[in-house]
Amino acid sequence: MTPDQEKLAEYYARRVALAKMSEEEATEHMRLEWKTTQAWVKSDSEKIGSFRWCCDVFDLDISAVRRAIRERKK
Repeated sequence: MTPDQEKLAEYYARRVALAKMSEEEATEHMRLEWKTTQAWVKSDSEKIGSFRWCCDVFDLDISAVRRAIRERKK
């Protein structure tokens, strides 16, 4: 599998798993996902798949994206 296919397969598997959950389980799952995502955005890791790496791939200003996220949460 190519890296793109691996990511797509991972995304698909997560969605199918979510569809199998009860609403209560899905709510708790999304709460944990939100917490994980907050840590991902705050991380300065440069590993493949990190927030910084994604910003670089898409040629985005990481500071501007983080600022937009902070402003939206207010």
